[in-house]
Amino acid sequence: MAKSDLPSITLRVAAEFLKAESTDKRPAVAAYAYSDGGHLLAYSPLGEKGETKLELPASREASAVRVVLGPAPEEKEPPALDELLRRGAIERHLTLRPGDAAPDLRIPVFPDVWRYWLLGLCLVKGTVLKRVLRNGVSVDFPVCHATVEIYEVDPLWIVLPKLPPYVIDHLRDILAGKLPPQPLPGPGPAEAEINAHQVDAASLDALHAAAGNQKLRFAAMSGSAQMFQQALVEHAPLIRPILCWLYPRFVTMQLIGTAATDECGHFARFIFKGFHNPDQPDLYFKVKQRLFGFFEVTLYAPTPIACHTWWDYPCGTEVTLHVSNPLAMTCKPCAPVIAGNNWVLFTAIGNHSLDDIRGAATTLSGSSHAGNVGLTGGGAPWGGVLMPRLDFDNALRDSLGVKYYRLSWKRDGEPDSQYKPLNAAISRHYAQMIASDLVLTAYSLGPQVVGAQGNLFEIPPAVPPVGQWTVADAVEDTANGKFDTTTAMGGAPILDGLVQLRLELFDAAGAAVNIGALGIDYYVPTYVDGGGNIHTTKASDPLLGLGAGLVQGNAMVLTLHVNNEHCSAHIGAPMVGGTGADDCCGVLGYHTDSDNVTMPWQASHPHGFATYGFLVKRGARDVLSDSGAVGGGSFSQTRTVGDLMTTNPAPGCTGGCTVAGFTENLSVYAMATNGWGRLSNYDGWDARAFVLSHL
Repeated sequence: MAKSDLPSITLRVAAEFLKAESTDKRPAVAAYAYSDGGHLLAYSPLGEKGETKLELPASREASAVRVVLGPAPEEKEPPALDELLRRGAIERHLTLRPGDAAPDLRIPVFPDVWRYWLLGLCLVKGTVLKRVLRNGVSVDFPVCHATVEIYEVDPLWIVLPKLPPYVIDHLRDILAGKLPPQPLPGPGPAEAEINAHQVDAASLDALHAAAGNQKLRFAAMSGSAQMFQQALVEHAPLIRPILCWLYPRFVTMQLIGTAATDECGHFARFIFKGFHNPDQPDLYFKVKQRLFGFFEVTLYAPTPIACHTWWDYPCGTEVTLHVSNPLAMTCKPCAPVIAGNNWVLFTAIGNHSLDDIRGAATTLSGSSHAGNVGLTGGGAPWGGVLMPRLDFDNALRDSLGVKYYRLSWKRDGEPDSQYKPLNAAISRHYAQMIASDLVLTAYSLGPQVVGAQGNLFEIPPAVPPVGQWTVADAVEDTANGKFDTTTAMGGAPILDGLVQLRLELFDAAGAAVNIGALGIDYYVPTYVDGGGNIHTTKASDPLLGLGAGLVQGNAMVLTLHVNNEHCSAHIGAPMVGGTGADDCCGVLGYHTDSDNVTMPWQASHPHGFATYGFLVKRGARDVLSDSGAVGGGSFSQTRTVGDLMTTNPAPGCTGGCTVAGFTENLSVYAMATNGWGRLSNYDGWDARAFVLSHL
């Protein structure tokens, strides 16, 4: 393109901050010049005296220039024109003619504007998570390296005037009690969206509250259109859920900023509050992620917008966005551990935190004793394949030369020489782009032989060889060891008893680490606060380990109560007056409705680690249920014939039955857990049917 031989035009712009005292802090302001077509020609921040110069390209013809005075850009690039106007920027329109001197602009800025520019910044922050369901347990993993788009939704006093008159009249009729609350039919694709959004409890509660509000009801019944709209605005908290349900397609929004998530899924961005919505912004979010180097996927954009808007967002508060898209790439969970220097945190068994294991939890120390040590806070034992989870301070590898750990186990009462190392393979996954393909690669942690030591596992490095850590499997990629209690490393299965898990550290040469000499401490979690921070206490705390702590020499030792026994369930014959239902046909005769029917059953577990549920059904109706701990194992329930014949009748059934068929169902549930879920394969079950017939 040929360079213009015309001189540039210098435009001087000054801001006059009205009613500003010399001691007042003033906002950072810039002047922007746009062509008539909206192209940015120049921009420059104002100096301390509130003045600046804009160098504009000259033109051979008269041209229209739009000068905008507004907040200085927080971003690397100046904001778009519509964003400046949203922030309350002031406009001046000029016509520049060839040969004419450019005028000097002195633009007054009123106090409500310049003070808003000073105070209008709002911090928006949050976390993007992907919820993974494994063995019935929900686990959240951070969605890293994604883009969060932040939108401002029009506030109610802007939305309401945009609603067509027929919508306002419809809402008026609903609040006045003239029409049932049903969505209006709408033309085109919007109709499907409206009809697909079903009413929820919040919408119903808001509708009832709005209909019961005297001012709203009066305005709906007798007020003018303006009075009714004003009443709606004044009662915004009641109207928003109704708007979400009945009229979601009338809500509009504007993109006001983007932010990138970090390795922990966190994002943060300063935005300007809209000048016409100065109190608290109403925000909506979308989340996008680029896959395969070129393919951008929208992970989060829930609809209807009005139902997923953060109305009156308090600046600086945490927003949590849960995505469910299976393509969402996640990173390993971040451990915001609050501990001392050079820490090793024994976090959990599976997904069950140590802060709920007796002997390892300070909060349970007052009720823990030799009879329940190693059980969960709810009294459950451990079984199946146990997967300990550990977290390590990066300083161990970076500064202290500690590179490996080893987990081993023994039965309670055995000498330390009987510790047997866990030797199942453990790995992590990282993601990288190879050409246009996203590739997941396994990074083996062990077992490894280092120096004279075998069965060592590498402390995961903070950064993978290339790319980023990701979670390909919620269970495998969070485990630091695998302890199969059903095979016990090839020995006899552990049916019931205490075991000890030992954790040791080794340096890069495979030599055992002296934790005292290096200032290393083992920790256990105590609780997780509202911000997701893991609070801890030293494993040597005398409140742990029944008063002895969990640190033995240079190792940490955790005691667990393991149980891999099966439950038993048996239903005995129901009886009337000492006569049981026959095993052949299951018929049980009775004389009067006052005769008692006794229903015995056995629900047991060798060591009582089970609960039961007993249910009796007549036809398709439940007539009796019982549940609880198995205890001694022997149970029975007695009901009169009249109760069994008449309790919980089906619709249309009157007068009860004289002959009826019944089923008894008994389930015995094992309490044992592997930390990810209850071991239902150890459950017991039985069923029996009988018929009550008048003799």
